[in-house]
Amino acid sequence: MYPLIISLVGLLLIVMIGYNIIQQYKHKAETERRISVSKQHATITEVDELLLYSTKIPFSKALLLILKNRIRNALYVMINISPSTASYKEHFADTEAQIKQIKENYVAPSPSSLQVPANDKDALALVQATKKLRAVLRSEHAKQKINTDLFVLENQQLEITQLKINIEISIKRINEAKKQKQYNTARQMTDKILKILNNIPNKDNVLENKQTLLENLKTEVSSYLTNEQNDALDSQQQTKKEDTKKKDLERLFADKQKW
Repeated sequence: MYPLIISLVGLLLIVMIGYNIIQQYKHKAETERRISVSKQHATITEVDELLLYSTKIPFSKALLLILKNRIRNALYVMINISPSTASYKEHFADTEAQIKQIKENYVAPSPSSLQVPANDKDALALVQATKKLRAVLRSEHAKQKINTDLFVLENQQLEITQLKINIEISIKRINEAKKQKQYNTARQMTDKILKILNNIPNKDNVLENKQTLLENLKTEVSSYLTNEQNDALDSQQQTKKEDTKKKDLERLFADKQKW
């Protein structure tokens, strides 16, 4: 009986160990599944947030398709992980339909349609959106989802959009500096933006107009600075004259002055 009991105990231990190994494997697989699904959810949420800016930033057809395909690819991964989840399949089908609609009917707005909000907070949010869009492009290019020529073209367009927003913010700050008579600050900001614009070839009408505006601002600010310097010089000379007169009077009425 003892060998039989020992054999049964040994078999039970093997079964328990095997069961624990299987459970650990299932737990690990489930954890990895959840992490992967969560990662794809985060990708979709990020892209959906960026798509909200399509009413404020002129999206090209190619950029819009890149974003929609990014959602489609994330959903494809989720369906493979959880094939029984109906909501993933429905979302995938909706996205496919949207991609088809964009390919057939979408007309990209003119780059000049960009409207920068007057509020600094909203304008800076647009800058952050363009940075995130460029990060998405880099990611898709690294995954070989888009070719190099398309990446370069779309990235350049977003870079120009980002520059236009920054120029609008800068012009507003230059005018504020002028109102506060901070002419040196205004001149420095103007020179900085003009230096960037001078290095951009084939500028569109918007950038050409902004460059002309900034050059006029530079002339205006330089004039203020010249007037300030002249006023300061006149003030120094006047002060010097008054000091000279004061010293002359002090010498004239000094106690030891001989008449």
